[in-house]
Amino acid sequence: MAAPESMAAPESVAAPEPATPAQPWTEERVARLVEDAVGRAPAAPDATATVRVCGGVARVDLDLVVEHGAHLPSVAEAVRRRIGVRVGAETGLTVEAVTVTVVDLRLPDGAAPAYDESGADADAWTAT
Repeated sequence: MAAPESMAAPESVAAPEPATPAQPWTEERVARLVEDAVGRAPAAPDATATVRVCGGVARVDLDLVVEHGAHLPSVAEAVRRRIGVRVGAETGLTVEAVTVTVVDLRLPDGAAPAYDESGADADAWTAT
């Protein structure tokens, strides 16, 4: 007759491996994470981030290059959401604020600027 299950000998369980300590999330690492998250947005191909971390809270200042013709308020809001989700998920930090500054517009390939500085002064000030 077999022994009831409650009387069976306990199986040996191996001790879990100690977890490798996670690298601390420095401000520079969080800034690179922010720049990577923004770079994946189609209307904002280039960004430079400055991050300040205090305790479990991060504040982000972002200089952004945006595709010409994009609706800037929509791009800024989408970038803010993307940063909050990505930084929160990967670092555990709470993103308190994201300040977005559009520093440049990227024109479509082959498009000439609407204003050409090289000849503007000469044409505007020609004496009659």
